[in-house]
Amino acid sequence: MSDTRTASPREEDGRRHIERFRAPASIRQEMTELIQKGGSLVWSRPGLEPAQRSLATISVLVALRHLGPLREHIEIGQANGLSQTEICEAILQCAIYAGFPSAVRAMEVAAEVFDGPAEDS
Repeated sequence: MSDTRTASPREEDGRRHIERFRAPASIRQEMTELIQKGGSLVWSRPGLEPAQRSLATISVLVALRHLGPLREHIEIGQANGLSQTEICEAILQCAIYAGFPSAVRAMEVAAEVFDGPAEDS
């Protein structure tokens, strides 16, 4: 049985992330399925709105210094309705608990996302 409903922007962003996921060919399919199932189970739970889940995810990624996924989750957060101010405030909040170096680098990533792709001169 296939899922015929239209995917949300968040789901589309998640699919693009998984399409770029790299792993050895021998395990890639299984790992991809685990990521999809786990993400779907967590992101579809009641109790938090998608924007709140995005803030939580961004904060954890800042604390762990996972900058690649942070970039993608800032984009997903915007698709979930977060403003640039809300994202920056969450990163700033992390500075106290996760350290200023993490927050400074995360703010640089946020600025890159907000400014869009760099144009070649």
